[in-house]
Amino acid sequence: MIVLKITWLGHSCFKIEDGSGRVVVTDPFDEAVGYPLPKARADVVTVSHDHHDHNHVEAVGGRPAVVRGPGKKAAAGIEFEGVATYHDEKGGKLRGKNIIFSFEVDDIRICHLGDLGHPLSEREAAALGEVDVLMIPVGGVYTLDAEGAKKVVGQIKPKVVIPMHFLTPALTFQVDPPDRFLSGRKVERPGRTLEISKERLPKGGEGEEPVIVLLDYK
Repeated sequence: MIVLKITWLGHSCFKIEDGSGRVVVTDPFDEAVGYPLPKARADVVTVSHDHHDHNHVEAVGGRPAVVRGPGKKAAAGIEFEGVATYHDEKGGKLRGKNIIFSFEVDDIRICHLGDLGHPLSEREAAALGEVDVLMIPVGGVYTLDAEGAKKVVGQIKPKVVIPMHFLTPALTFQVDPPDRFLSGRKVERPGRTLEISKERLPKGGEGEEPVIVLLDYK
């Protein structure tokens, strides 16, 4: 059985390693954010937008290909779909643009929402396809808050949801903790890394709640 490993490095940065050893790192941050720098080796780095807490590609080892911007892009044998969205609810007037990236590894479709700041349109949601694992910001202030994140989860209907971009003891700026998003939900806490395979994915389906996985950065 092929096992995909998803490790949270803090903030919106994840190391995603497939069964063949290919590594994708999402939205690496700089030292001002507060977490230890994401010094993982990678084949590909995705950058949702050019803010310092999401675009510090220099922290990542291995001379990775860098995927930015909307549209289809291929790197390391993986096809990435970039969907143009905004960092706020005013068409980017407050904080600019944002790119959602979705891609498939080990037959698992992953979607990283970056710093999404608004509910999705029907066109945006449809462009993402059928999502298995969703990384979603839940801390508000600069991104979706808890209620906005719940709405977007309902639009995308993933099988697994991993919250990101929320307050922890390491973070140097103020956003909300994940508590309101997690309230009333069953939450799995596997530690720093989620190991998952196509066979272990929840079946999902109409009316089924996704599995919420809260990862630790340490």
